[in-house]
This record gives sequence, C-alpha cells and structure tokens, in this order.
Amino acid sequence: GDQRAETMVMMNSGLFVDGDTIMAGMETNKDILHNIPTSILYVLGGPTDIAYPNGMDDYALINHVPIAVANIDVGHGGTYWDANGGKAAQVVVKWLNWQLRGDHAAGQMFMGEACGLCNDPDWSFEKKHLD
Repeated sequence: GDQRAETMVMMNSGLFVDGDTIMAGMETNKDILHNIPTSILYVLGGPTDIAYPNGMDDYALINHVPIAVANIDVGHGGTYWDANGGKAAQVVVKWLNWQLRGDHAAGQMFMGEACGLCNDPDWSFEKKHLD
C-alpha cells in the first residue's frame, strides 16, 4: 500500500492460490492484492511456469488498478539467461520506461488493440484498465 510506488512488476511470481504465502520474514494472503496502489505488470513463463497459476489468479483478482499479464511459454526461468535478459526483460524495460518515464513509444507495447504484445506470436497478453 505504499503510495510512493509508481508501478510494480512481478516476474515469474504470484501469491499462492491455496492458502497463505509463507516465506522467510513474510506471511500474507490474497487480501493484500486489494492494497496495491498503482499499475502492475506480471511477466510469467506460460503454463509450465510453476508460478503461472499464482500469477494468473492474482491477475484475475486485481480489478482496481491498471494491470497486465504477459506470458511467454518458456517456463519458470523465463528468458533471463538470454543476452540482456532476453524477451522477458525487454518487456519489463518497456513497461518501466512507459510507466516511470512517460515514454509513449514504449507504451505502444501494451496499449490499444494493435499493441506490440497483442500481435507478437511468442506472447500471450491480457490487460485491464490500461486503455
């Protein structure tokens, strides 16, 4: 709920669907999603990503802020081992340039019916409250 946050990015992650998410120093449940104060992008590795059900469930539950989920069917490791983080990292950089720097050209990756991710066969892309 920190109002200083201008955007959020969740990479190959999400809160557990079944029960509380418990990690060292943190215990929470899906109720926390209602406190997200700003736009958020989920980048997932498609249905074979162990975090896919969690991230997709988060996406379904968040309806009060601009949100998008981009899936590339490569599994949990994403493309981060590729040069410069690969395609997944490029999407994150475009999101951050758009959200934090007001780069409208970068925003075309996510905006409109003809958005870059909408027409890229490597990606499955969904969004709410972005246009």
